[in-house]
This record gives sequence, C-alpha cells and structure tokens, in this order.
Amino acid sequence: MQHLDMRQCNNLSIGTALAVEIPSTFEDSRAFVSISAYCYNEMGTTAKVSKFLNGKDKKNMFFSLRKYEVRKEYIENDWDVCDEELLNSVFITDIKSIEELENELSKYLNDYSKLDGAWKCDNPL
Repeated sequence: MQHLDMRQCNNLSIGTALAVEIPSTFEDSRAFVSISAYCYNEMGTTAKVSKFLNGKDKKNMFFSLRKYEVRKEYIENDWDVCDEELLNSVFITDIKSIEELENELSKYLNDYSKLDGAWKCDNPL
C-alpha cells in the first residue's frame, strides 16, 4: 500500500485540503477524491486545525474523505455545486489516523503522489 508523503501530511496538518481528479464512470462527468483534516473544539463541534505544524490540536485531529462525480457543465460554467448534484458520492468522516485515511484512499486511488492542493485540480467542492 502507498503512503502519503511528509509534505502531504504536513499540508493536511495545517488545514490544507488535498484532492485529485480520478477517472469518472460517466462520459459527461468528472470525478474527484478530496481529503482534509479537522478537529473538535470544547463544545464538541468541528473546527479548523491550527495553521501551525506544532499546534496543540494535532492529537485531536480527524480526517475526512470525499469521493464524488459532478457533471462537466458545472465545472465548465463555474456553477456552485451542492450535495444534490453529486453523483456516486461517498463521504467518510471521523477517520482517526493517517493509516486509516490511507486505507480508505486505497479504495479509490492508486497513486497518492498526485494528491495536491484542492484548488489545483478544478475540485469544485
């Protein structure tokens, strides 16, 4: 099994979402996998992780993975995309470790090195 490299882990640790485009199952759609990190605050709701690599919330960090497809016209026209427009959507939260995240990623992606900042691959979410 592949592993996320240090740069990718560090990006997740400071709140940078990573994404990559994957082959879609429909001719008129595009598919993406995105991952991100978050933590829970004192009130038990989700919060952004600290932008500092040595932040105190790293012990309390969780990960989410989203795999989905969206019709090409939404991306080409720069339309907003909401959950109702997603096709073949999978959204997993409360992943407790990088190892568990990598295990979930392996179901959708063979080459983790292609994961980069979510804004770099037309990821609409």
